[in-house]
Amino acid sequence: MPENNGERELRPDETMIPKGLPGGFFIYNAGEKEELCFADENVIRLFGCSSMEEFREYTNNSFLGMVYPEDLEKVEGDIQKQTMFGEKRHDYVRYRIQAKTGEIRYIEDFGHLLHGENGRSYFYVYIVDVDKDEYYNRNKNSFAEAQILSLNSEMDILTGLFNMPRFYECVQEELANGENGQQKNTIVYMDISDFKLFNERFGFQKGDELLYKVARKLWQNFGEHIIARFSDDHFVVFTHDENVPEKIEDIQNAVSGMVEGTKVTLKAGIYYMKKEHCDVGLACDHARLACNDSKQRYDINYSIYNDELTERLKRRQYIVHHIDEAVEKEYIKVFYQPVIRVKTGELCGYEALARWKDPDVGMLSPADFIETLEQSHLIHKLDSFIIKKVCEDYKRLKEAGEALVPVSINLSRLDFDLCDIGRIIDDYREEYGVPKNMLDIEITESALNDDSEGMRKEIKRLNDSGHQIWIDDFGSGYSSLNVLVEYVFDVLKLDMQFLRTYDHNENMGKLLAQIVAVTNKLGKLALQEGVETKEHYEFLKSIGCEKCQGYYFGKPQPMEETRETTRSKGIVWEKVGA
Repeated sequence: MPENNGERELRPDETMIPKGLPGGFFIYNAGEKEELCFADENVIRLFGCSSMEEFREYTNNSFLGMVYPEDLEKVEGDIQKQTMFGEKRHDYVRYRIQAKTGEIRYIEDFGHLLHGENGRSYFYVYIVDVDKDEYYNRNKNSFAEAQILSLNSEMDILTGLFNMPRFYECVQEELANGENGQQKNTIVYMDISDFKLFNERFGFQKGDELLYKVARKLWQNFGEHIIARFSDDHFVVFTHDENVPEKIEDIQNAVSGMVEGTKVTLKAGIYYMKKEHCDVGLACDHARLACNDSKQRYDINYSIYNDELTERLKRRQYIVHHIDEAVEKEYIKVFYQPVIRVKTGELCGYEALARWKDPDVGMLSPADFIETLEQSHLIHKLDSFIIKKVCEDYKRLKEAGEALVPVSINLSRLDFDLCDIGRIIDDYREEYGVPKNMLDIEITESALNDDSEGMRKEIKRLNDSGHQIWIDDFGSGYSSLNVLVEYVFDVLKLDMQFLRTYDHNENMGKLLAQIVAVTNKLGKLALQEGVETKEHYEFLKSIGCEKCQGYYFGKPQPMEETRETTRSKGIVWEKVGA
């Protein structure tokens, strides 16, 4: 006979228990193995067994062995949702069993979770063998289920966690508790990154399973605190725990491997509540803002709310809401930075850069508005506007008889998804009479590493038609030598960090020399950005670098100002066939 952990088996007077009924009563341990403690004769007979010993052997002495295998995961989840995650201790579930004879039977299960003085917990369960049609007809026998659900109206049906109203109520009660003032109160707001895409790829059933698994992990880590699922993939925790970041990391590590074939990412925002501030809704909003901030970065799993975060988020909202106005009223300006031919010292091109001078908030940092527009999938509006203004400036300079050199424009990876960027370039170029060789295209290396076949084809088309393609930011953290042989390009633009490191590490000079040599051997041109001193310039000469740019020659300025700066430095324009 299997062990029952020293429990004394209870055998009531069998003459007092009615026999031959289509239902019965059993008890099992609520621990991990869910060992059986007792089953009456009616339950034993339902399974086609003649004794408790035979029943124990057939079910492996566990509730887990009683439930039909295909139903087990759902049943276990439903029981836990109704008894362990919430405050209630009773459950109602339906499942199939398979008798020893092979017959499939259909069961209604009414259970209650009880806690013993010895610290152990047990499920006391009454089950009924129901007709198959009745089992599948959820409406015909829904009274008991309706009673259970009405008692659990404060819970999220899918996960068994609190819903948002009950969460607010419980947290407010906790904050009103006089003893709470001595504790550290924290709100944690969590989202599953790209959960909508997960549902599209794996289906809603898998999505629901993932949500339930995440809820279980939250319960394991914060079971003594208040946990809720607000909606969709949004989970919120109120806790006094002093080690919240560590627990979040533990949860995220577990969640990442929950689904075979993909990595699941859980992002979190933490808000440490101020003692004088007890508005639960606002506290949750702060934690949500911090969570949204963490979702903008791939190198962090959580963000902690602070006042600076609020200001940053306000700037992002302002940018999103005012980009159309900034384009229409031309608050966005094109600044040009000179590109120099290293060997001759002549100006051989410009890089076009966007600057946003807003009448209400002043100068907005490119680091803010470019990143925000990419995240909001609005970057194509900025890039299309810059292309137009560059072409306008070219036409104006040509009509004024000024020296002309190619201008490079920066394109985002998203431009190729959000609009027909190749057609936009062609249309503006034709409208303002700009030759293809006077408009170069810069693409960041990280964008090329994105396996977008459409983008690759468009880049190749632009290159084949006469535009030079520049790979920007090589060496900025994404670099792979494969890019030098796998992609169509003409100019390899080396990140400014190379020269900054060279200033204090001579080995960087040796590395730069090798990169330039390989680029030259491949028939491409190397361009080093971030040139700030004469020493930098002379070094680039010595290693055969073709082009360079940096503050040593001129900072980004409007076209008229940068041309004046160039003249004042005695730099001349390279003659280019236009």
